[in-house]
Amino acid sequence: MKEEIAATVFFFTRLAKKHDQLGRKDLERFAVQLTALLFEKYKSHWYPESPNRGQAYRCIRMNKQQVRDPLLERACLESRVDYEALGLPREITVWVDPHEVCCRYGEKNRPMSVALLEGKDEDREISKRIAIAVEKATSDYYSGTSSDDEGSVSSSSTSSQEVNSIPTVSNPNSVYQFADLAVQSVPSWSHYKRKAYPETYHHQPAVNSCYLPYRTYKPSAAFSGPRVDRYHWVSKKRC
Repeated sequence: MKEEIAATVFFFTRLAKKHDQLGRKDLERFAVQLTALLFEKYKSHWYPESPNRGQAYRCIRMNKQQVRDPLLERACLESRVDYEALGLPREITVWVDPHEVCCRYGEKNRPMSVALLEGKDEDREISKRIAIAVEKATSDYYSGTSSDDEGSVSSSSTSSQEVNSIPTVSNPNSVYQFADLAVQSVPSWSHYKRKAYPETYHHQPAVNSCYLPYRTYKPSAAFSGPRVDRYHWVSKKRC
C-alpha cells in the first residue's frame, strides 16, 4: 500500500509544483499530511487479492458536482496550504488501487495508468508515467478543456516533455524533496498508450461513477523475494 500511496502523493505534488504557486516547505507539509490521511483512510479498505473491491472508496475526485475533494481539502487545511494554490484540474479522478494508480481527466475521457506496481516498472519508468500524466493534466487544464467540450484523449502531441525522476530523500522525516530532482527527456504522449484497456476493460463506466470499468485481476508471478522499496521516503510504520 505504501508504494501506491507514495505514487499518488508524488503525482499530486508534481501537479502543484508545476502550477508554481507554493514553496518547497508548503509542498513538503502538504505531502506529509496527504500521505498520513491516505494511509489512515485506506488501511481498512485495501484488498491486494481483489483490487476492484473498495475502488469507489479509494477514489479521489473533482468535477462540477464536487469542486473540491474532501481528503485533499483536509490535507491542505492541516498543512496550512491554500487549496487553490495547488492548481489542480477542474475535472480529474484518481483511483488508488493495489498494484496500480490510474487517473482520468474530464468525465468523458478514458482512464490512463499513472503507476504500475507489480514489479514490471523500474523507478524511472514510474517517474515517466507520472510526469506524462501531469503534463496531460496541465495541458488540458490550461486549455480550458472540460466535460462540456472534450472528446477522446488526443495522442497527436509531438512536443518533448521534461521529467523529474523519483527523488532520493536523505531526510527520513521528509516526504518530498526537490533538491535531488534530475531532468530527463521523455518521448511524446503517444508513445505511452495504455495497452490494458482495450483487452481487459469490458465496458465504460457511467459518467458519475467512481468505479473504473471492470477488469479481471491476474495475480503476479510467484514471490521471488522482498520488493525493492522505491518509495522509501514514506514511513514503513504506517503500512
